[in-house]
Amino acid sequence: MEKLYNIDFAALSRTEKAKLIHNFAEIAEESFSEYPFEVAVNAQLLIFTRWWNSYRLMLSENPTPQIFECIFQHLWDYQEGKMERSEFVQFSKCLDASVLEIAIGDSEKLYEDKAYYDFLEKNFKDWEPLYDEFIIDLTYVCYGISEHEMLWTNVESILYGDIADIRIPLLEGMEETYRMEEIYSTDRFCQVIALLQKDMKTAVEGRPIAELRAIYQNEYLFSPEDVTKILRWINCVKTDGYEQ
Repeated sequence: MEKLYNIDFAALSRTEKAKLIHNFAEIAEESFSEYPFEVAVNAQLLIFTRWWNSYRLMLSENPTPQIFECIFQHLWDYQEGKMERSEFVQFSKCLDASVLEIAIGDSEKLYEDKAYYDFLEKNFKDWEPLYDEFIIDLTYVCYGISEHEMLWTNVESILYGDIADIRIPLLEGMEETYRMEEIYSTDRFCQVIALLQKDMKTAVEGRPIAELRAIYQNEYLFSPEDVTKILRWINCVKTDGYEQ
C-alpha cells in the first residue's frame, strides 16, 4: 500500500477521495507501521499543534481553558526528553479521567485515584464545553503514548467531522444540501490533506523535535485570514438569528 503522505489526494476521483477519508485511520496506521513508535507520535503532535493554532482562533471570543497549554507543553516536553515517562503516564491517566467526566459525564475513573480528583479541580476550573470535542481527540494522543499504541481514529474524526462537515462548508459558502464527496474535492479540503501529509513527512524525516517545536508555534491548518472569514460568517448567523 502506498504511504498515506505520498498519495496525490487532489488527483484522486471523488469516489477515491471518499474511500481514503473513510479509511483514513487504517491507512495512516499502516503507513507508520514500519517506523519506530515515536515517529507516529511526532506526526500526531505536529498535526494537532497545527490544528490547535487555528482552532483556538476560531473560538477567540471564549477564554481558552488553561489545560490546553498544559497538555501541549507536556507533549512537547516529553517528546524532547525533558519529562520522565512515569510522570507523563500519570499526567495522561489524570487527563483521561478528567475528560471522561467533563466531556462525557462518566465519573467512574475518578473513583480510582484521589489524584484524579485533584487534577480535575486544579486544571478544569475554567472549562468551556465548546472545547469538548477537541480535548477528547487530543487526549487520545496522550493516551496513545501512555499505552504505547498510536491509533489514528482521532485524526480521522477531526477530518470527517469538524473540518469536512463544518469548517470547509463555511469557507466555501456551500448550501446545506452539499454532499460530503463535494467537500473532499474542494481546493481547501485538498489543501488540508496536503498540510497533514506535510506533517507526516516531517515526522518521518526525523528532524530535531526542539527545532520543530519552535517552527510549529506558527503553523496553521486554516490561515488567520480564513479564520476571520469563518468568524465573520458565524457572527452573521448570530446577528440574523437575533434579529429574527
